[in-house]
Amino acid sequence: MIKINLIPPQYIERIDHKAVIAKAVLVGVVVVASIVLLSLWQITRATTIEVKLSKRTAELKTLQKDVDAVKAIEAQIAEVQRYLDAISSINKGRFVYTRFMQDLTSDLPGTIWFNGVATATNPDSLKVDVSVNSNSAYDLAYWINSLETGGLCSDVGVGGIAVSETEDGRHFAVPLTFKYLYR
Repeated sequence: MIKINLIPPQYIERIDHKAVIAKAVLVGVVVVASIVLLSLWQITRATTIEVKLSKRTAELKTLQKDVDAVKAIEAQIAEVQRYLDAISSINKGRFVYTRFMQDLTSDLPGTIWFNGVATATNPDSLKVDVSVNSNSAYDLAYWINSLETGGLCSDVGVGGIAVSETEDGRHFAVPLTFKYLYR
């Protein structure tokens, strides 16, 4: 089969040239449309981010007031705590001697009495020197044991026990030293 081309070559070149131009225009339109779409997407994204930023900035301003209020409350709490600490430091040594005498005499048997009590204060304890008289060796031993095991006294030291005979029986005199711990 023989083909005869009746279309002149200039016409084919013109058609090819128009096709190339159409393809170039199509590529240009696609590129421009892509750029426009990407720009619109970027503008929309930027606008959304700005709206979120403005909302969060307004929320931050609202919350900042709360944060400032919390800081003011914390400052008040710290001031009250300093006040309470000052009161407790004043009261710590205020009733020491009252508590000391109550604790010293709480387990004291009726057959024991004091001849003299001397104290010296330390930051967390009292150094105590006591002269004790007793009519019963058992009561004296019981009371010294309660001092040692009671938890409020430490370093209990017993001096020489002086025993004398009286009309009522034996009389015991003993010096004691110990540390009384504050509660």
